[in-house]
Amino acid sequence: MGRLIPAAEWFVLIAVALYIGGRALPRAWGRLNTDFPVYYVTGRLFREGYSTERIYEWIWLQRQKNRMGIRRSDQPVVGFVPDTPFSALLVSPLTRWPPLTAKRIWIVVNLVLLVAVAVLLRSLTQMGWRRIALVIGLNYPLLRNLEYGQYYLIILFLMTAALAIYVRERRFAAGVLLGIAAGLKIFPGIFLIYFLRKRDLHAMLGLAAGALATVAIAVYTYGAQLHSVLSTQLLPWALRGEAMDPYNLASNSISSLLHKLWLFEPEWNPHPVAHSPMTFAVLQPLLQMLVLAPVIYLAAPRRHDQRQVQLEWSSFVVALLAVSTLPASYHFTVLILPIAVLASVYCQKRDYASLTLLSIVYLAICFPAWSTGRSDGWWALAGVPRLYFVLLLCAFCCITMFREESAGPTDRQVDRWMWASALGVLLLLQMPLTLRHQRRMHEEYGTRITSSPDILLVTAPIVHDGAVGFIAMQSDGYFTGSTHGAGVHLNANTTDELSQTAEGRATFVEESAVKSTIIRVQADQNQGHTEVDDAEFPVASADGKWLAYLRSNKARSTIWLRALFDPARADVSILPPQFDVEEMTFLPDGSLIFAATKDDGPSLLYVAGHGAAIRPLTANNARYPAASPDGRWLAYSKLDRGVWNLWLRDLRNGTARRITDVDCNDISPAWQTDSKTLIYASDCGRALWFTALYQRQVIP
Repeated sequence: MGRLIPAAEWFVLIAVALYIGGRALPRAWGRLNTDFPVYYVTGRLFREGYSTERIYEWIWLQRQKNRMGIRRSDQPVVGFVPDTPFSALLVSPLTRWPPLTAKRIWIVVNLVLLVAVAVLLRSLTQMGWRRIALVIGLNYPLLRNLEYGQYYLIILFLMTAALAIYVRERRFAAGVLLGIAAGLKIFPGIFLIYFLRKRDLHAMLGLAAGALATVAIAVYTYGAQLHSVLSTQLLPWALRGEAMDPYNLASNSISSLLHKLWLFEPEWNPHPVAHSPMTFAVLQPLLQMLVLAPVIYLAAPRRHDQRQVQLEWSSFVVALLAVSTLPASYHFTVLILPIAVLASVYCQKRDYASLTLLSIVYLAICFPAWSTGRSDGWWALAGVPRLYFVLLLCAFCCITMFREESAGPTDRQVDRWMWASALGVLLLLQMPLTLRHQRRMHEEYGTRITSSPDILLVTAPIVHDGAVGFIAMQSDGYFTGSTHGAGVHLNANTTDELSQTAEGRATFVEESAVKSTIIRVQADQNQGHTEVDDAEFPVASADGKWLAYLRSNKARSTIWLRALFDPARADVSILPPQFDVEEMTFLPDGSLIFAATKDDGPSLLYVAGHGAAIRPLTANNARYPAASPDGRWLAYSKLDRGVWNLWLRDLRNGTARRITDVDCNDISPAWQTDSKTLIYASDCGRALWFTALYQRQVIP
């Protein structure tokens, strides 16, 4: 038996090595996909001195991706949600090379770090090299991490290095490493709770210093405005599990399961068990707390021996993965650390039954082909198998910590009661906040314009010939489309169609391809003179005389005008360079209202008339202006408490009132021809900025 175990281990190692060398690494080496192009685009924008304040906007970032020459076949769609700005900085030096070359360098750097992780695990656990190689080699998420060009191997290295120096009493430095990891992905920052439980002020200060350093570097690099978006708009949605599709059971999270069971959404989740925001608001914080609280409770503030600290550290990592709202497969790269620690404990105790069960759970978590199967109603419970194995691993950690507790001094009972009370109070505060948010998210479904489940995002509506046109994002790119009594129709195109406007019989469409953009007319008659190179976001005047569009210089946009009635007349730029324009709309008299930032300030609305001085129209964050056909009303979105809601301004007397008051984003309004009804995009009940269309009469 003693000889069979090493032989079996060698057999598995050889099989894993053949798979990695023959399939996994060649796939990662040979193509761009998923995440690395996102980091590449954002990192290159910074390196080349481009404006980066709008990197969280899907369509804006898609324009930059196309201009950098990244093809649809390499990566159809890019989006920076929910990443941190600091995460793009590490890739920035690599953007001197073409995207695929940069990814290959990134893979080599990651493999070097993997060797460093193995050395650190050897030092921490005293396990043999063969078994450390087994723990690493059997982690399939690691291969996904390399293929997608993700950061989780770097985070694994930082967390493992932090543990290695923490057990050697260098606690401030350990906290700094975790703070840096938190600058890349938020969850390592939650170790602050663990250090608070251990009453370790040095580690807490180190973590705060490391995190603040990453924030300071990123703010200096990208600006404060972008980080305001991150902190007030993106992070709250990410923490609720709504930064991406919250009903997607592929994430195998508590949050996605509860969304699927208890929250109705017309396209993405039409058949929950019941639409019950109350049940969701109670269960989500309760279940997350039931996972996290035992790990916190069993941590012993008075014990600092290496085995105890390693178990507590590892258990906290597993618990963070279990309560993560939208974990992807590559998140579980960091399981290499806790599995190595637990395996070393069981090997030292010769507890081979626990070691065998741990191996089965580990393989089940890392298994790449779990199928969600049927997911309607109660069948959703069968769609998250990885979640159950992660929870089982949490139980393993807690049982092992409980057994080790008898080997040293225990905490005072009064201290544990204080922690239990604090966690209970936190739970009671979170429930009503979650309920309030969910109730305000689902109030407007009655005015939804039906779309299709495979359309991820619908925005920028226009009203033309009795139909509602829009821009739709699918997994393979952006397309113009329309909806009317016959249903939803998308126009097939080999290039991205990112914006459009209509006037009379003509529709002007922004087509964005590799390294180029063009505004092209789609009409029955010959309108070739209306094609404009290097242009985006067309807006036609109601009388058909003018076409306004944006032209960018290093991702900062200004307005240009083309006289459609006089093809020989040269296009003109109408704004000084300090304005970075986002959207615009024509008034009946030919003047423009536009949204722009000025000198890196907040987004405001301005009026630019014929020969008149440019003047501000709003004093607060405002975007997406839309003037009514009769010229009396201006609809726009205003930022308040971290969300964009619709407002209405009477252009005759300047009075304004709020139209929508929901805990989600209502943007991109467009008027029906009656000047009373709005079509607009909203992400209520969906994911952050993954909008659907709504229709609402706002004028009696």
